[in-house]
Amino acid sequence: MMDEQSIYEKIQTARLQRFMTNCYSMNLAGQCRQIWSHGDEFLFRYEDHGVQRLIYFVRTLDARDRLLAEIGGGRYFLEFMTKNPDEYRPEQGTLTAAMMRMTNSDCRSVFREDSPVMQYRDAAAVENAREQDAEEINRILWTTFRTEISHLLSADELSAKIRDGQITIHRNAEKQIDALLQAEAMPRKFYINQIVNKGSREIIHAILLNRLEQYVDAGGKYLYAWVEDKNIASVKFHEKYGMKHDGMWSMLFCMER
Repeated sequence: MMDEQSIYEKIQTARLQRFMTNCYSMNLAGQCRQIWSHGDEFLFRYEDHGVQRLIYFVRTLDARDRLLAEIGGGRYFLEFMTKNPDEYRPEQGTLTAAMMRMTNSDCRSVFREDSPVMQYRDAAAVENAREQDAEEINRILWTTFRTEISHLLSADELSAKIRDGQITIHRNAEKQIDALLQAEAMPRKFYINQIVNKGSREIIHAILLNRLEQYVDAGGKYLYAWVEDKNIASVKFHEKYGMKHDGMWSMLFCMER
């Protein structure tokens, strides 16, 4: 069994070659647990807040299947992006979620007078979360979402997101958080990560419009989110912001051995 640092170094080398992979981030160091390999193709598992995820670097789907057949007993999650949701079904795998990428290539359209959400622009007072809010926010997130789908965070990780300005909240009359948005605004893209709204519907719109207006004022245009295809309410919410499925899917399978 390779140690974590060796796996990390193997990932670094593999990313320079032409592999099929579902490794979309390098934030795996310190979490890698076990590896299976044939030649320079390999698959490993890492622990993500109690979820055992499988990451692969292969040249063919057959190679991926051979490596998957070698994993031992346990409950694992395999996630990958595709333009064809019927492209691949792993043996002994059940579909946990099919996530659609919804995008708006120019979200300045959200602020047109005829926009369906502009009526909520100043509907509620919003504020940036503070680090002392981390425990309350994480309690909301962990009781609302499934971590195998939503990639939830530890308290320290969430505190870092708060310091980075990624969490915007609304407080009710009792000063409790009843709505929140986790979003990452980068120079060329705005990513809606998590949305929770336990108050009236205009609140979450006011929060999102507040963040989007800052992004647009800084010259931003591209807006995107991953939305589960069966969550019709969420799909319709994002459509109000001019977002449509762009054809890309993130497929998540649970594999129990």
